[in-house]
Amino acid sequence: MGMKLLVLHGPNLNLLGEREGTSGRRFEDLNSALRARAASHGIELKIVQSNHEGLLIDTLHAERRNIAGVVVNPAGLFGSYPLRDALEAVGVPAVEVHLDGARAKQSVLKEVCAAQLSGKGFDSYLQALERFAQGEFTGGRESAKDPAPGKQKTIGRKAEASSEEEEETEAPAKTIGRKTDALATAPAKALARTAEAGGGGKTLGRKPQEDKPAKAGKGKTLGRGSKETPAADMLTRALVREKIADRLSGKLTSGALASWARSQWLEVQRGAPAESGYRDMLEDSLQTLTLSTMPASRLTDEQLVDMMTQLEE
Repeated sequence: MGMKLLVLHGPNLNLLGEREGTSGRRFEDLNSALRARAASHGIELKIVQSNHEGLLIDTLHAERRNIAGVVVNPAGLFGSYPLRDALEAVGVPAVEVHLDGARAKQSVLKEVCAAQLSGKGFDSYLQALERFAQGEFTGGRESAKDPAPGKQKTIGRKAEASSEEEEETEAPAKTIGRKTDALATAPAKALARTAEAGGGGKTLGRKPQEDKPAKAGKGKTLGRGSKETPAADMLTRALVREKIADRLSGKLTSGALASWARSQWLEVQRGAPAESGYRDMLEDSLQTLTLSTMPASRLTDEQLVDMMTQLEE
């Protein structure tokens, strides 16, 4: 099979056509039509229907790494901000469909979806599949299966970084002592991040009096207890543990922790440096913390402690 798509049906759609007794227009007929159309394009489908918002969100979380896109009919959940936020956090292209157009204009999901199709009955779903098959929403996704080092986690977004930025994000902690002319053409923001992540020993545009020899071993502290390594500018396991500890001690609210995690996740997607060898673990932790204030994915204190333990391993 080629690409894999997730189809989400919202509340009560499982009863399609039953009250009217209309042959060929029932829920099972819709799914049969979807599977037939997908098979004709070599697309694999996973179809999930639920009357519970949390199950739809949990399915998005569980399948986020396995799918190229989402076709979602929220039905009565057209005003669901948790479902909207989940679609945005997962980051894969999504197409919202409605059997009729009554709720489409009021839907909050359209703000994070690549397209919205409505008012055409089953054809709304089928047209969504056709547009995915034509590569309208996933044109660059197939090439993303074997990304360059450090770029595995674009989360469905197009890679915008230059080749110079790729060098910088592959091993930001090892720039200490190296010549900086290779970074001269990189954007100013990426240059500043690399300078700060490297331990402060090189000038990289700073005043000459700050140019002090780097001490042996400083390039490998990665934010662990070193006062000379600005942990706030390099994402590390120690920094995430510190924020979780602040939440458990009451220094941070749940909402503040989630906001911090989201801002850090976005920075990493833009190329900010992360602790070498732990980028995937850190991104997964940030995504979990970002969604931790939602009812379906709220974290208990025990779960936060478990996360801290995992980040120490």
